[in-house]
Amino acid sequence: MKLGSERLFEPSYRALWEHKRIGLVTNYTGVDRSFVRTVDRLIAHGADVVRLFSAEHGFYGVAQAGIHVDHEFDRRTGLEIVSLYGASKDVPRDKLRDLDVLMLEFQDVGVRFYTYISTMWKVMDRAEEVGLPLVVLDRPNPIGGMAIEGAGVSREMRSFVGAYDLPIRHGMTMGELALFYHHERGYTVDLTVVPMEGWQRTMHWPETGLLWVPPSPNMPSYEAVVLYPGTGFFEGTNLSEGRGTAFPFQWIGAPWIESERLAEALNALDLPGVRFRPIVFIPVYSKHRDTRVEGVHVHLTDAGAVCPTFLGLKMIEVIRRLYPNAFAWLEPHQGRYFIDLLWGAPYYREAFERGRPVEEIDQEWQEAAQHFAVRRQGFLLYV
Repeated sequence: MKLGSERLFEPSYRALWEHKRIGLVTNYTGVDRSFVRTVDRLIAHGADVVRLFSAEHGFYGVAQAGIHVDHEFDRRTGLEIVSLYGASKDVPRDKLRDLDVLMLEFQDVGVRFYTYISTMWKVMDRAEEVGLPLVVLDRPNPIGGMAIEGAGVSREMRSFVGAYDLPIRHGMTMGELALFYHHERGYTVDLTVVPMEGWQRTMHWPETGLLWVPPSPNMPSYEAVVLYPGTGFFEGTNLSEGRGTAFPFQWIGAPWIESERLAEALNALDLPGVRFRPIVFIPVYSKHRDTRVEGVHVHLTDAGAVCPTFLGLKMIEVIRRLYPNAFAWLEPHQGRYFIDLLWGAPYYREAFERGRPVEEIDQEWQEAAQHFAVRRQGFLLYV
């Protein structure tokens, strides 16, 4: 298969960048299969790249989640890198005045609360305002384009982890999401998606033949990405989601958990695609830093069988049942619980508090996914 950025230099796409002043929105994941950066390939082909723009984690991927990133310069090219994850997440208008086109390329993970999508939509909003054409260089959704999981985002719960009404696992590529957003917002700005060649919706990352470039510090492996739509829920709780360890989003725990007891209870559920191993760990940063923590390692046994959002719901249900006086949601910030932002509405947290079975919540999410499947249909580029 060929990435969108690899096809950019084919004769049919050269007009998108030849004789144009380019602003490239990207980071270190914007590389071809040989790890050559798209910015370097453009310059080597004689393109006029004026400026770079980066998202959360910065251009080089060294900043931890939520940490503001300053403007900087690329050592190799000398180009200015404008941070879109600093005090403001908007694209500065004055950095667009000398451009003819914006290009965007990120390796996303296929999950709504992973923020590269929100950055893309901020870029699209600004491009629409100033009338600047946008080219999206498409890349694979590493967890495939078939499964859809989780509910959308209510208007009052919009945030940078849910900037638009998408399910948690949307099953779309960045290019498809751009077309979807462009249409639903009624935008008229010139949008071009350079599609991949040879990617199919059933393909997960191992089937692409590409080597994995971790798109952020805590997304080190394909296995972590598969589990992230569910184990990411623990970011909204007082448990460690594994940040500051060797296995983020696979190691889940807290100081008050008994690892063997939790692993036994979770394995008894016989959830498809995973097994649980009792572990002890000490995070070096983030929640429970420098504290002895017990919990479980979520081992992925079958990526095609696991339903990560249901997995996350069941894990929380079991932990709340075993440790009702210790488990807690993270305290609200500016009046909103972080778990509500991840789930898209307060309703689901409140359902937990009322003791509603997670099977009923999951059923609602499945119905929402069916509606989204219809809503997205006209914007799918791949079979």
